[in-house]
Amino acid sequence: MKKFLISVALIVLLLWAATWHPATGQWVYQATTRAEAMLYGFEKKSVALADITFSVYQRPGTEAAAPTLVLLHGYTASKELWLRFANQLDDRYHVLIPDLAGHGDTGFDPQWSYRPRAQAARIERLMSALDVKHAVLIGNSMGGLIAANFALDFPQRTQALVVIDPAGVIAPQPSRADLLFKQGQSPFEIESWQDFQEFYAMTMAEPPYVPEFVLRGMAARYQKRKAQYVQIAEDFRNFDQLDGRLEQLTTPTLVIWGSADQLLDVSSAAVWQRQLPNSELEIFEGIGHMPMVERPAQTATRVQEFLQGIEQ
Repeated sequence: MKKFLISVALIVLLLWAATWHPATGQWVYQATTRAEAMLYGFEKKSVALADITFSVYQRPGTEAAAPTLVLLHGYTASKELWLRFANQLDDRYHVLIPDLAGHGDTGFDPQWSYRPRAQAARIERLMSALDVKHAVLIGNSMGGLIAANFALDFPQRTQALVVIDPAGVIAPQPSRADLLFKQGQSPFEIESWQDFQEFYAMTMAEPPYVPEFVLRGMAARYQKRKAQYVQIAEDFRNFDQLDGRLEQLTTPTLVIWGSADQLLDVSSAAVWQRQLPNSELEIFEGIGHMPMVERPAQTATRVQEFLQGIEQ
């Protein structure tokens, strides 16, 4: 009996220790998101183009006439962040969620351009490959910047635009991240668990619960991809910005911003609304940089109200 109890205790100890290994956290995160995607009716597929193979989640709509919604994640993020938001959308919409070049399962190639217009052109090619003639582009952060460039370069393929805490304009009031950038520091360049904790606290004001061992797995991924993220940032932060260009964007646009965003200050929201000729603005009080993660139901409701308004 004593040997049995010792064996059980050793097994429990080993299982507990395993949860602190980054690989365990990464595996649990991937398994959980795969299960969520299946539960919500999303199919994961690969779409091979000439020079890139996109990894995407796709959910067919129940109405042929309903628009396709293309959801674009932010810098260093991935398609999985959209799942709970997408699950709140009416199932009549066809939903397409890609991992952008340099991110997630689409992967990184040092020869690719990560400029916003290059990323937008890839999305246009992805839509063509999937026989999507036009779509509503919904983008968060860097994804919002890419979505706006898509609407500028491919207006005939853009039915509407939703940007959620988007990058692309100079904020009247610098964010906490802006102040760090001015000091030569990037909160996205993770070298330790402590770095990741500080960064993660900046991304959301109301983050969903994630076990620490899963967060440690995410931190390890950031450390591994640091050099890749640096190259991507050089392209997306220094090219194809939107100050002075938003006036050209006549597509109906909804701008959503979290008032507590520490990465892109909410003062930028007024810049977007002032420069866009056909826009609506919604500020979510007490929310951070990713409203679609922090309050997926509220964000989806507001987006659908906007879409219903332009469909009428």
